[in-house]
Amino acid sequence: MLDNNTLSGRTEATTAQPTRRRPSGDISARVAGVGAITFAAAVILQNLIRGASAPGNGATGTEVLTHYADHRAIPFVLASTYVLSGVGLAVFLGGAMRRLLAGSSRGWALTGLVGATCVMALFALVVGAEQALTLVAQQNRPDIGAIEALWALHNSVFTVLDFSIAVALLGLSRAGVADGMTPRVFARLAPVGAGLLLVGTLAGPALAVGDAMALFGVTVLGFLVWLSFVISTGIRLVRSTEAA
Repeated sequence: MLDNNTLSGRTEATTAQPTRRRPSGDISARVAGVGAITFAAAVILQNLIRGASAPGNGATGTEVLTHYADHRAIPFVLASTYVLSGVGLAVFLGGAMRRLLAGSSRGWALTGLVGATCVMALFALVVGAEQALTLVAQQNRPDIGAIEALWALHNSVFTVLDFSIAVALLGLSRAGVADGMTPRVFARLAPVGAGLLLVGTLAGPALAVGDAMALFGVTVLGFLVWLSFVISTGIRLVRSTEAA
């Protein structure tokens, strides 16, 4: 028969919380957190650069042409920050998915992964449109029609991007809250932010041509929720006690 000390030892071993470990050489929680913060910082920088000089959605072809002819360096900066943000998001997703897919909300984690992957792909189209606008604007006899078409595409992709951000925000936040890597406030805040972002996609045809811009302000609020989620989750991951 087992004595009380033996039973007590086995009980303690059963109830003790194991230290979370990762496979050797894999992305640690702290590295994933740094990736998240890097992504958010690069996105903020991108928006500051564009917001300071970019023409409005309703700008004429001539206004857009003048802007890209006079700001030839901006597409290079945006391309650089896209690479930085893309690396950050990829590392964040890699480290986060390793934990989330082993948790209780695997379906939401996969949903968020699909949304975040689409975010990277669609923003690549935005950066490509920026480069194409610059190339056309630098031609000896730039085609206004081409400028207008590229500008319409550029603005339209942005509105579709809001949907992907909404999916990423909702899926990753629900899985993150369940895992404990995301503050619980996002259990309520993230669905609201996702709903605000969907307004941008639903009103896309109007926003792309510069109409109903009050609705654009609504999507900005949703976008701020997305950035807040990424930053707060990144900070928690950096502070994680996960063992190397």
